[in-house]
Parts: sequence; structure tokens; C-alpha cells
Amino acid sequence: MNICDYVDLRGDLTFAERPFNEVDNLIFSELSYVEMDDFISEDGEATMTVSELREAYMTIKDRYEYAFSDPWPLLDRCGRSDRYGKAVVKFFVKRFDSEKQFGFTAATFVFDEKTMYVAYRGTDGKLDGWRECFNLSYLMETEGQKEALDYLERVAAHTSEDIIVGGHSKGGNFAEYAAMFVDDSLKGRIKAIYTNDGPGFGDAIIESDNYKEILPKTLKIMPESSIVGSLLKGKETVKVIRADGKGPIQHDPFHWRVMANGFEPSDRKPSADFTDETLNLWIEEMNEDERQEFTDAVFDFLYDTGIYDFSDIHKKKIKTAVALTKAQFGMDPDRRKTIRDGIKKLRLAAKRTRKSNRKGGKK
Repeated sequence: MNICDYVDLRGDLTFAERPFNEVDNLIFSELSYVEMDDFISEDGEATMTVSELREAYMTIKDRYEYAFSDPWPLLDRCGRSDRYGKAVVKFFVKRFDSEKQFGFTAATFVFDEKTMYVAYRGTDGKLDGWRECFNLSYLMETEGQKEALDYLERVAAHTSEDIIVGGHSKGGNFAEYAAMFVDDSLKGRIKAIYTNDGPGFGDAIIESDNYKEILPKTLKIMPESSIVGSLLKGKETVKVIRADGKGPIQHDPFHWRVMANGFEPSDRKPSADFTDETLNLWIEEMNEDERQEFTDAVFDFLYDTGIYDFSDIHKKKIKTAVALTKAQFGMDPDRRKTIRDGIKKLRLAAKRTRKSNRKGGKK
């Protein structure tokens, strides 16, 4: 059973009948992937219930193409349910800035008289959003994190409800960051923080008092084969859950297994540990300048081929392959060396991880 099945099963129970839980967190987090530009305003003036948004979205949903899971099946079910249909959607924001290398989207769901869920969208199909995930490895603060903090403070200033904040993937990182650095006068209103397979932080953040302060309120939910959620560092309470599929596909929340009262728990798989250890060892063995140079080289190479969205690759596979080949031969020698050096270090990190695991008894 996944989150769509869960809505079918439990959607008849209101929040008064069944209190907010960890699955509700993921559902609101995923609803932030719905494109609401035409209906929900940033200033909080134009709002809709989830049920009304479903009706409106039915007329435009075909104009959108998603690199990953289409949120329509979830919105369809939520809009027809007693549990989610009456939740009011406010403050929809969507911004992209290639020069500043970030993509930011967020929405707020007021689901009872006293509580709202501030949802940060994670990485979607746009390369700018994925680039920012890489930027987390060498920047103290990304532009998206700044936007997340500003958004939380603006929403809180115009509302009075208690706040639950969360997001999936990069959105989970944004949720934690915003909760960490929000104005002290607002911190008491934050009742819970969820990071759904979101990446962690660098040492400076992990050791800060702001980070330590939010830990009692924070839950990190990760699938068995988590990769994104294991990047960088974290000290949150972690719940590992079962998911369908293998490897990166488990990052998709529609593959996470749900029971009637929460996610299906699981022990971590050794195969996932190998991937996580390799990536983190790779990151740790490069200094900040090397991480930045590698990130810039890889994404600039993709931009040079005319790729700005993963849907470009999906829709134009042959054209993309030809463009990548041509760009590779025409690449600046220094940039080519940076990419090759980074890949070489990744291979060495994998070799060391494999050797370490054999010594430690892992297979």
C-alpha cells in the first residue's frame, strides 16, 4: 500500500477523528508538487481548498509534464476525501533563478483550526534544482535555503496557527534549515519538523546551537535504499521504512510502503550502506573548492548541450545523446580534467568502501 492507497483507506477520517501523523506529513509534502500558479497566490489572498484545487486542476493537468511521479493521482484522491479535501491551500510560491543556481517552490496547507503544514517541494525535473543539491556540499547557505527561511517567516507573520514544517528530498533540507534560523519569536509555534529522505548538512551547521535546538522536534524518514537522504551529515531521529523497487527509485515517495497506522518499518540494507558510504567518502575527500569546481564543470557541460530539464532528455533521447557527444569533444580541457578527476575519486572511494566493508564483515 502506498500513499494513494492510504488516502483511499483513511480518507474518510477527519483530523478531529484521527490526529495528524507521519503519513499525512508525506502527503502534504507531495501535494506541493502540484502546479498551482493559476489558482493560489503568493500573498495569501487567493486560496482554495484541496477539493477546489482538484476541480480546477482537472482542466489544466495535461499541460504539465513531470520528470518523476505525477502528483495528480494523489491530488485526485485527496480532493475527494473528508480528511484532506477541506484543507485550505495558501501562499504558493515558485521561483527559479539560473544565475543564482536555485529552484524554490512551497505551499502551506491549513488542515484544522489550529495547525498548518508548511511544505517545501524538493527537486523536480529542472537541472537548477539538482545543481543546488550539489551546492549543499560546499556552501554554508544556498539561495534556496535563504528563500525557505524567508518564506517561513512571511507565512508565520500572516497566520496564527501552530506550524508543522516539512518536505521531500531537498525540500526536507529546506524545512530543517528554515526551522533552525527562523526568528526566535516564531520558534515556539513550530511543533514538528519532517525531512522525507532529505540530504543533511555540513559540519558547521551540524555543530551549531540552532541545529541542536531543533533536534527534539525533527524526524527524518528514509527508505531502505536511501541515497539522497544519506548525503552529508545529520543527527536527527531517523525512521527507516520499507519501499518497493531498488536503488534510486526508492527516493520516489509513491514507492514507500504504508500501513494503516504509519509507514512500514525496516532495517537498513547493506547494499544501501555501500552507496551512502561511498558518496560521503567521496565528498569528504574533496575540499570545498574541488566540490565547487566539479559541480560547476558537470552542470555547465549539461547547459552547454541545451539541457535544462530532465524532461528534455526523456523527450529527445537521440538528439540529447548526439549533443552530449559533440559537447564532450568540444569541451574545455580544464573542465574535462575536472570531471575526469572527480569521477576517478568516486571510483577510488567505492574501492576503499568495498575493502572496508569486507574487513568489517559486510558483503
